[in-house]
Amino acid sequence: MNNKFNVKGAVLSCLLICSVGSSAYATGAETLSTEKKMPLTHNWLDRTDIKAKFQTNHEPQYAVETLQPLGHYDEKTSKDLVFVQGSVSSNFGDVFTYDEYVNQPVPGSGTVIYEERQVNRYDRIGTTGSIGLGYRHLSRNENAYVGANAFYDYSFKDNYRRAGVGAEYVVGENKFYANFYKHLGNGDFFYSERKIDEPYPAPYNTPDNTPDTGVSLVHTSRSMTASGYDIGYSRTFKNARYLRPYINRYHWNIHRDVRGLYGMLLHTFNTYKDGYKIGTEINLTPHIAVDTGYNKPSGHSGEFYIQVMYTLGKTDFALFGGKHGNSNDMTTARSQMFDKVRRHDMTATKYKGEFHIHYPHDHL
Repeated sequence: MNNKFNVKGAVLSCLLICSVGSSAYATGAETLSTEKKMPLTHNWLDRTDIKAKFQTNHEPQYAVETLQPLGHYDEKTSKDLVFVQGSVSSNFGDVFTYDEYVNQPVPGSGTVIYEERQVNRYDRIGTTGSIGLGYRHLSRNENAYVGANAFYDYSFKDNYRRAGVGAEYVVGENKFYANFYKHLGNGDFFYSERKIDEPYPAPYNTPDNTPDTGVSLVHTSRSMTASGYDIGYSRTFKNARYLRPYINRYHWNIHRDVRGLYGMLLHTFNTYKDGYKIGTEINLTPHIAVDTGYNKPSGHSGEFYIQVMYTLGKTDFALFGGKHGNSNDMTTARSQMFDKVRRHDMTATKYKGEFHIHYPHDHL
């Protein structure tokens, strides 16, 4: 494990611990202060979850996630909330892995690429950390709120990095949200090249199959985070606040480079991955919630998943042992001010290519 891994891991871990610690300290300070300030109804344990997710054809995934206010927030009277949200997760996120040998002329380069094979597969992204800052403002009649947030995501295994910004709008029992993700850095890149002699590939071969000299045999690889976005809608119900169906649409941009002599960029292939998720989250008890649904990436068969979440404290609304609806003195929007920001797991690409580049001669 290198120093870079240790430093970045320690920074993310400290940020997450500090966010929880600062909230716990603030809650304790309010309890000891004068009664001029109304104390928080909940504490930091009520906003911290342990998650376990199981999905078809995937390894089990585990995470700890928390959302905590920064500064004083009165759950009955405050209209503005500034918060920090953080998580550490294992095996959340996909890596699209391409082992590719392309067979086609490269546009604009006048070269020929010789095909061997192509293999695409999914891998897991490993352990990731996420830290974000958010703001929510409750409307005057407390029937709606708007929110904005910014996050930084980091994968410890392969040093994937991603920034994200998001927006939320809650009105009544309805919630709309959108997130935009941008990869940071150029990722890990490898390039090597050597000269070989080999025949021209069909259909470019000559009648006597004359070997071509000075063919560039290029090996290249790149690993980087995918950029993209997701948009979603979820809804709860006035007398069944423990129930939340949702639908989410996502889109990823995946880039692959073809490089020739001395690493010169010949062409970039752009691949787009779209898909959707549809599911329902239900609070069974004040401690246990279950999220079950269906994930359908484009070009791949869909997969069912189930996620079990354990809240260290308690949630207000639950099918068994909790309230079913809001009290008369609190609107649905206000009761959702501490809901966690919904975001898509990190997505990355690993690309490995071998290219046989025949530079054209007069007899071609």
